[in-house]
Amino acid sequence: MSVKLVEVTRGKVVESVHRGDVVVINTDGQILFYAGDPEKFTYMRSAAKPLQAITALEVGSVERYNLDLREIALMVASHSGEKEHISNLRNAMEKIGIEEKVLECGIHEPTNREAAKELIAAGKNPTKLHCNCSGKHIGLIAASEAKGFPIEGYQTEEHSVQKEVEKVIAEFCRADTNDIMKGIDGCGVPVYALPIKNMAVAYANLCNSEFLHGKYRKAQNYILSAMTMYPEMVAGTGKLDTILMKNFGDRVIGKTGAEGVYCAGIIGKAIGIAIKIEDGNSRAVGPVIFATLLQMGIIDQSEVEKVKDFWNPPILNHRGEKVGEIKAVFSLEK
Repeated sequence: MSVKLVEVTRGKVVESVHRGDVVVINTDGQILFYAGDPEKFTYMRSAAKPLQAITALEVGSVERYNLDLREIALMVASHSGEKEHISNLRNAMEKIGIEEKVLECGIHEPTNREAAKELIAAGKNPTKLHCNCSGKHIGLIAASEAKGFPIEGYQTEEHSVQKEVEKVIAEFCRADTNDIMKGIDGCGVPVYALPIKNMAVAYANLCNSEFLHGKYRKAQNYILSAMTMYPEMVAGTGKLDTILMKNFGDRVIGKTGAEGVYCAGIIGKAIGIAIKIEDGNSRAVGPVIFATLLQMGIIDQSEVEKVKDFWNPPILNHRGEKVGEIKAVFSLEK
């Protein structure tokens, strides 16, 4: 059963609670810590993006198209549509030799408020590049090109590149493809559901250079380097992934998924973490991931204080006064 992970207080009253599940596991599949149900079955959502990017990178897309680490980081990103994101996405498309019209990710406004305001002020509409999954789609197209697959229909479950993605996800998650359930993600590509312990194993394996005797080592190194060196590309200004890796990227990679999913890997230790907030509310994710890292001893109290707005966010009224807080209230079990 899911357990209470987070309380939201106003004054001395607990106004809301968020229940959920946490699991910490090593590359051998040994559960080290947990809270709630390690078998919680849910979609991986955008936390799968580093694994989806493996498919693009393991065929030599970096060398073939001369991609740099910023562009690789955008392939695993849920970016916020800032100018730097858009310019680097355009650079990647130019190198690969594709136009924006071939992207099948859909369109939405930038999730960064300032970027959205700038578009409106300039009288412009958002484009496909502003979709936070556009980098992933560019990576899938690059993989299709490199493997000689047709670009048309690359987003569909039946396309050969998506079959390649599913194989990679099954390998990293140590799951049988028959046990993985699929749906359609917000950007139109397949999305994968499995127990959160398997998601955590995937991140443990991502941080293990000896995984499958180094079969994907080069692609793994590209992804870890891109995420930790350019965390602002992975998410954006003031976003959880960016803040986590800007402060602790020497130790941790992390990736948000929709509906309260979060996955992280401990660099050099081949340990993975997966979190699911039961009600899908993202405001609970920051307190849970930082409390998990703190309880594991990956970060200490003085360090977590530096990211207090994510670990222990204040509740502010319209006058900017603190009237409550969001705080983690769980203890990991060994």
